[in-house]
Amino acid sequence: MTTFVCACVLAVYWGTVAVKARRLARKIGKDPNVIPREKIGRWMRIIWAPTIAAWCVQPWLIAFGVGHRTFWLRRLLKPADPAVALAALIGMLLAVVALVLTIICWRRMGLSWRIGIDPAERTELIVQGPYRLVRHPIYALSILLMLGVVLAIPTPLMLVTAGIHIIMLQIEARREETHLLKIHGSQYGRYKEAVGRFIPRFRVQ
Repeated sequence: MTTFVCACVLAVYWGTVAVKARRLARKIGKDPNVIPREKIGRWMRIIWAPTIAAWCVQPWLIAFGVGHRTFWLRRLLKPADPAVALAALIGMLLAVVALVLTIICWRRMGLSWRIGIDPAERTELIVQGPYRLVRHPIYALSILLMLGVVLAIPTPLMLVTAGIHIIMLQIEARREETHLLKIHGSQYGRYKEAVGRFIPRFRVQ
């Protein structure tokens, strides 16, 4: 069941991204940088797109028994080990929580939501809601979602997928920060100093 739920969570997550991108394109008169306007972003898509495809497809294959004997690291453990089932349950719950919180972040972004970088575009700087806690809550939650899926579906391919996805998020977050610093200047600089990238900064008074 945990595998099937994770498969559904990913379908809802990326299905929502596709629908949201299409609706936003109608509102702003152009696509929200699904294909980035700069070369590095386009090259990153060549790596990132198949990574996301592997992330989304593999749970469905496992859920329907395709490759479950070959690719599961879990088979190296005792099948009846309660810790294995508990890890899968925790992973599933993390995935569901990450999806719900991500939807909240998407709503907060509104018309400023983008998938890639356009060096010539200036969008509103969002610093309220979840963005008061971390600079990249959507990316942080994407990492949480990926880790949840890895717990529920611990296959070698999923581990490789997770590694690539997290590295790409780290790179993209830093590229976005460079872009936002150019666009918003000291306003973003102050925000960057005060708020953590993926983990909240708790200051002791």
